[in-house]
Amino acid sequence: MAKAPQTNPAIVKKLIENLQGDLRSLSSECKRKYPPVKESAEAGILKLRNVMTKPDKEIIPGLVACSVEVIQPFLLGCDTKNAKIVHQCLISIQRLISHEAISLSAANNIINVLWSLMEAGVEELKLLQTATLLINSNWVVQHDSLAKALVLCFRLYFTKDSTTINTAAATVRQLVSVVFERVMTEDSQPPAEPLEDMNLEALKAGGKHPPKSLRPCAKDAYLLFQDLCQLVNADQPYWLIGMTEMTRTFGLELMESLLTGFPKIFLQHPEFSFMLKERVCPLIIKLFSPSVKYRPGGPAPPSPSLVD
Repeated sequence: MAKAPQTNPAIVKKLIENLQGDLRSLSSECKRKYPPVKESAEAGILKLRNVMTKPDKEIIPGLVACSVEVIQPFLLGCDTKNAKIVHQCLISIQRLISHEAISLSAANNIINVLWSLMEAGVEELKLLQTATLLINSNWVVQHDSLAKALVLCFRLYFTKDSTTINTAAATVRQLVSVVFERVMTEDSQPPAEPLEDMNLEALKAGGKHPPKSLRPCAKDAYLLFQDLCQLVNADQPYWLIGMTEMTRTFGLELMESLLTGFPKIFLQHPEFSFMLKERVCPLIIKLFSPSVKYRPGGPAPPSPSLVD
């Protein structure tokens, strides 16, 4: 479960001071080549000064409320694609994330910038660090935003740099588990409102819409596991939009880790049990049956053996 936002006055004050220092440094770095970034940084400094006038207990909530404006200079800095500036800005963004000082809108803006940097091949390891922190630190990122952040990490797994590949693999494994850990935490708490009954026909149809009988975190986990089945089966994902490639081995490894790590979810939620029966079992039979190698007109398959 996400930890409570930091309220220690000394730590909060240090955060604001560090952010102001980051913005001054960014303004100085960009004053000649990137004037819009400089202007935005100076506006951010003024915004932080206003936040500091609030009572101690209201500083972090106040920072969250204006986080879109505070984070904008750093996002503009990332848009320059200048490696030095991008590195500096991502550190500042991580600082805000680690103190849970971002709103949902700010988180979405961060993911969009990370995606742009991923496509440009800039600071790939720092992107993975930032995405991990963003998803691990709290539950702000959910649903389509969560899917986009996961796809970003999957895409970096298929780059050419070995260090990036290894880091991305570890990141994907961790974040996939985090999605299911959220379900475990969610299940330990009473639902805020009554849930709909399970719709069997909707489950059979599958698709991009999760079962309405599930709670928010369980919906994300359901869509994630459904898409892993899709990808392993060489089909297009419904939720992980933007996936350009996937190896069957890696997909099966992720599925195995979820089945062994979170058996309660698959046993206690009939929607997940249904997916095991209707999607996972046929998939495994297809992958491990030798007869799939044979097509009409070809040689007959061998008689059953120990290998079969």
